[in-house]
Amino acid sequence: MDQNQTPSSTTTMNQNQTSSTTTTNQNQTSSTTTTTVSLMIGLKPLVAPLVMRLITFIFLFVSLIVIATDSFDTFDIYGFPVKVTSNDVYAYRYMLSADVIGMTYTLLLVVLTILQVASGNPIGSGLAYFEFYSDKVILFLLATGAAAGLGLTVEYNRIMDDITQDLQKFLNIANTSASLLLVGSIFSVISSFFSSLNLPKRSSS
Repeated sequence: MDQNQTPSSTTTMNQNQTSSTTTTNQNQTSSTTTTTVSLMIGLKPLVAPLVMRLITFIFLFVSLIVIATDSFDTFDIYGFPVKVTSNDVYAYRYMLSADVIGMTYTLLLVVLTILQVASGNPIGSGLAYFEFYSDKVILFLLATGAAAGLGLTVEYNRIMDDITQDLQKFLNIANTSASLLLVGSIFSVISSFFSSLNLPKRSSS
């Protein structure tokens, strides 16, 4: 009688184990799917700000290269040849600083956003407020840097009647860099707009 019951008991136990394993796998799959969907929904608001910051970084990077390599050769009052660079002009030096600081901040926010996307963890309230207020400061810096560069170029062209070809080329290149910086500040405005919209939801996390 024991021998007749053994196969039946074994079969029943195997069926129960198989059913339990199948149920566990289904629960795990359902849980993973739910987590993935929730993650995608939660990270969707971060995509647009990330794209805006990447575009801002590209414009600032190109602006920095243009202004940093801008120079021309001339002669001092004693007739000795000298090389004038953008770092010798205060307005253009301010542009350089704006480019570097803006790039550093933008890259920092890009890295933090990518880490958030990769980990799926919501941004903390402290970091949310840091992003909100820092965006306004960086925006002011970029906008004033572009204004300084563009304004100086216009003034040089206005007050100088006899301008050499090398100096004109120097000013035009600086004007190009200032224009790129201005475009970068416009995308920074858009990033600031997104950080303002997302602040209530992120700060409550």
